[in-house]
Amino acid sequence: MTSGTLTLVATPIGNLGDFPPRAAEALAAADIIACEDTRVTRKLMTLTGTTSEARLTAYHDHNGATVRPWLLEQLAAGRNVALVSDAGTPLISDPGYKLVAACRAQEIPVVAVPGPSAVLAALAVSGLPTDRFFFAGFLTGSKSARREQITELAGLRATLVWFETPSRIAVSLAEMADILGPRQAAVTRELTKLHEEVRCGRLDTLAAEMAANRPKGEIVLVVGGRPDTDEEVDDATLDAMLRAELDGQRLRDAVRAVVEATGLPRNRVYRAALALDATDDRKWEGAE
Repeated sequence: MTSGTLTLVATPIGNLGDFPPRAAEALAAADIIACEDTRVTRKLMTLTGTTSEARLTAYHDHNGATVRPWLLEQLAAGRNVALVSDAGTPLISDPGYKLVAACRAQEIPVVAVPGPSAVLAALAVSGLPTDRFFFAGFLTGSKSARREQITELAGLRATLVWFETPSRIAVSLAEMADILGPRQAAVTRELTKLHEEVRCGRLDTLAAEMAANRPKGEIVLVVGGRPDTDEEVDDATLDAMLRAELDGQRLRDAVRAVVEATGLPRNRVYRAALALDATDDRKWEGAE
């Protein structure tokens, strides 16, 4: 018996006009539609006039381990399955990749109907380099884990893309400014929707703006990668710059001046300043 096909169908991230005819055809031809939320998918089909006799089945993080074997059985039996998320391209921050991996292992055909993606839309409008980028998913709610996430990616020479919530965006931006230095960033909000907004600027500036006026809606945060100056400034040069700045001002002010001048991560500059402080006979004022 010939197996069915798993079709990955992208859905609009806000604007229904972004639902292509091929996506509607894929849903209409499916025997089963695996949805992140069946209510959302059913509403999308109603609003776009998409008709299908397919069975809508919930498939998400919480039931994936149970539903995935059943979907594989249906595919093996020759039924066609369409996989959709609530918004955007399946497999981006959802368990779809596990289903695709299982299909590949069983030689079940997998095809994609490409379309909207919040990650690519945010990257495109950010004004930041697009030749290399790294999508890091959602930032965690734990402060220590979040700082670890950011620090782990600090050395990448690629534009960074995160999903973040309105309630945490100001804090996350401030922590990024502290760890990554004065990099350029873009806070993109409600992409393709009525109140779409893109705010660009330095991380610290955006942090202050978001703290003063908390945004609403879905947010994708885009941050510039490690600047070239990080590689060009060796330890000896950094020490020399710090000594010059430390002559007559507090340690934290000297660190700030060097970070702003070089674009180096504040963590590296601060550690170097503390090392100088420990080995120098003078004791700089203002150590944190």
